[in-house]
This record gives sequence, structure tokens and C-alpha cells, in this order.
Amino acid sequence: MVSKKPIAIIIGVGPGLGASLAKRFATGGYSIGLIARKESSIQPVQKKLEQQGHTCSLSVTADASDISSMKNAFHTIRTKFGSDTEVLLYNASRFIYNSILDLKPDTLQNALNISVIGGLVASQEVLPSMVKQGKGTILFTGATASLRGSAKFAGCSVPKFALRSLSQSMARELGPKGIHVAHIIIDGQINTPNQMQSQPDRDINSFLNSDAIAETYWQLHVQPRSTWTQELDLRPSMEKF
Repeated sequence: MVSKKPIAIIIGVGPGLGASLAKRFATGGYSIGLIARKESSIQPVQKKLEQQGHTCSLSVTADASDISSMKNAFHTIRTKFGSDTEVLLYNASRFIYNSILDLKPDTLQNALNISVIGGLVASQEVLPSMVKQGKGTILFTGATASLRGSAKFAGCSVPKFALRSLSQSMARELGPKGIHVAHIIIDGQINTPNQMQSQPDRDINSFLNSDAIAETYWQLHVQPRSTWTQELDLRPSMEKF
């Protein structure tokens, strides 16, 4: 059944930012396509949406590093909701922390596939419709590693640098076609359940609030075309930078 609502697809869904984005865009009137590698990551998010009265959602498992898997996921979402996706939110990434002496080429290649190739494939799946409609929003989630290659973080920073470059190139090409592409640098830890449980004594104000981040993504989406943001950074007031 093709949805009459506009469609937002979120890739890299879990109990933190992905869940908050799903809630915010569902509240904004969107049908929500949820994509994550593990069913255990997305089923609770979809269930909570339904409990909140947002019945137009679909969860699909896919590996962002696998092109065929990604294409199949988008096909499944189009079959239910139609092809006119208006919003793509790309959060998929892989955290790697080790010495450059121990960083295996295959590990780095996988991280690049998740962040960059996955982001490219996802964009190519929604762009034909966006270009045809003359509107659309694609938001990529970056990190501190998008700007700085810290010691032992090459496995994170190399893919994030590349994703930032992809977002800039896309923004310059697609902006004149009415498609807003932006890159959001998340500079700090998000208040996910795991982070909160593992650091019970930490000041809550030192975490980024996932709902507040999601609201920023929404505001980027609804920005007037005369004042589009291509990149912004978000951090708690207590974060050093």
C-alpha cells in the first residue's frame, strides 16, 4: 500500500539518535522506513512508534556495507510506501580504536564501505525521485573524527573524512536542484541507554541529548531554501573543543 504521507528513511537505527529521529519525523507527519543491521536494534524502535500512535513505519534489516543488501532494503520500503522519499538520514558507521600498526586493511575497508559506500548507495536510491520532485533532504551524521585524525582513531577518522567530502560534493551538485544535503558533526557522546548505564556517575549535562539532536535535524530539514546550512557541529556546553 503506497503511503499518502511523505517518506523519511533512517539508516543506522538504534535506541539513541536513530530512535529519536524516527520519533521526531513521525511526529512531523512522515512515514518512516527504518534500516539497521540487526533486527534487535530496530524492532523496539518500531514498536515504540506504534505505541505512540505512529502506525506508518516499516523496519528492514540490511548491512550498510553490502550494496545488494542496501538495494533490497530500499526496494522493500518502496513496495510499501512508494518511491517518493523526501528525507534520508544516514547514521551508519563503525567505531574502531586501535594502533595504526594493528589496523587491518580489511577492517578499514569495511568501515569505509559502511560510512561512504553505504551513504552513496542510499543516496542513489532516493535521488532520482528527489530530483524529479525538485526537493528533498539528505543529512549525514558525522563526528569529531570528521575533522581530526586523533591517535589510534584512523579507523574512524578516515571514513568520516570521506563521508564529509561526499556530503560537500553532493551539496554543491544537488543544491541547485532543490535538494538540501548537510553534514552534522556530533562532537561528544550521546545519552544512549548503554552510555548512561556504563557511566552512572557522569554529569548528564556532559552528554548530547538524542531528542535535542533530532530536533536540530528536523530544523535543518525545514530550513528555507534561502538559508540552507551545509554543515554544523553539535556538542554539550561542557565539552572541550
